[in-house]
Amino acid sequence: MNWQKKLLQTLVVAVGYLPFAGSAAAADESSWMEWVEVDGWVEGARSVRIRSPHDALMSRVWGRLKLSAEVDDVYAHLSVDAQKNWRVEDETGIDLHEIWAEYTAEGWDVRVGRQVIIWGKADGVQITDIVSPPDYTEFITRDLEEIRLPVDAVKFRLLGDEVDMELIWIPVFRSAVQPSADNPWALEQDIPNDVRVMFSPVDEPETSLENSEIALKVSAFWSGLDVAVSVFHTWDDNPAMHRTITGNDEGEVEIHFSPEHHRMTVFGLEFSRPLSDFVFRGEAAYYLGRFFEPRSITGNPFEKNALQWLGGVDWTPGNDWSMITQLTGTAVVDHESEMAAEKHAMSATLHVSKKLMRQTLTLSNMLYYDIGEQDFFDQIKAEYAVKDDLHLFAGVDVFGGGGNSFGRYRDNSQIWVKAKYSF
Repeated sequence: MNWQKKLLQTLVVAVGYLPFAGSAAAADESSWMEWVEVDGWVEGARSVRIRSPHDALMSRVWGRLKLSAEVDDVYAHLSVDAQKNWRVEDETGIDLHEIWAEYTAEGWDVRVGRQVIIWGKADGVQITDIVSPPDYTEFITRDLEEIRLPVDAVKFRLLGDEVDMELIWIPVFRSAVQPSADNPWALEQDIPNDVRVMFSPVDEPETSLENSEIALKVSAFWSGLDVAVSVFHTWDDNPAMHRTITGNDEGEVEIHFSPEHHRMTVFGLEFSRPLSDFVFRGEAAYYLGRFFEPRSITGNPFEKNALQWLGGVDWTPGNDWSMITQLTGTAVVDHESEMAAEKHAMSATLHVSKKLMRQTLTLSNMLYYDIGEQDFFDQIKAEYAVKDDLHLFAGVDVFGGGGNSFGRYRDNSQIWVKAKYSF
């Protein structure tokens, strides 16, 4: 079915450019440079592992070229990534990031093509923000803008004075990206000596109309209160690892893993309300038919319903200080003791930032703490604006604690530097 998938991807992109091509041909412009805007950025990043062997966990040069054009009521956007990655070779290459066209009319608009779709109110945490799948090549050490992957989609919006409606159709499935075997962020599973493990190719949904993903979101904007409800009929971005257990003539246990993506439906709720120097925010996502991994390597995944939630407060006391604190949780319905996930799990985040030197220097600390596992991830960062188009960064990523959430990455604590030039 690969040819069908490629054909549908091409059609989604091509259809998005039909109105733009027609408008461009009719435009009475003397030069394409008059209606095309070119910008982008180039960054270089390097890190050193704090623990032995003190090698580089990150070593890359990454650039993005963006072309934007507007003709009458049509706006088009193209962005291409180029990367040389000395640490993760799979990341090296040129990739089409986004390519879409948007038509805007009075009270509605439609965007067609490859695009990043952002939902939710959370800071550094994804609760309802699940339309664009995540890229965990470097776990969560990247900014969230770099973690979201674009999807081939049609997004239609009805825009009102107080209520908006957003309808999204995603005909081509795209899974989350997990670290490859040669990636230092890939985790090894403890396998007993008398167990032999085999893997089948990942069973991804075929490209067809019935396998499409559909999302609907209704947002209301009242005086001092933003509220949104949503429903997303989707496929799980991460496959469930089904097992078949057999034995062989050598007395070994053979475990055959068959990764498979499953259908699920997610109902979402989000809100935010400013009050004086504070902004109160909240999100909730209820999953129907989500699969959870077992504790035992010989067990099979469990299909359950689950609730994820978040509550947070932003505080801007003035003098260029900012503080965001959040509490998140997961509750599994009809939980079973053989599941790897706990029945109830809670985490907290704290994000503090301060601008100095006429707002050219920003110091920040983003802390993630898993309350149940008692482990954490802390990113301390400094950003200095040499000029408007040149920013220098330095930071440290610290993983700690004895749990299996952030603590299992404790050997990947790192010091890093980055330079970014925008044009």
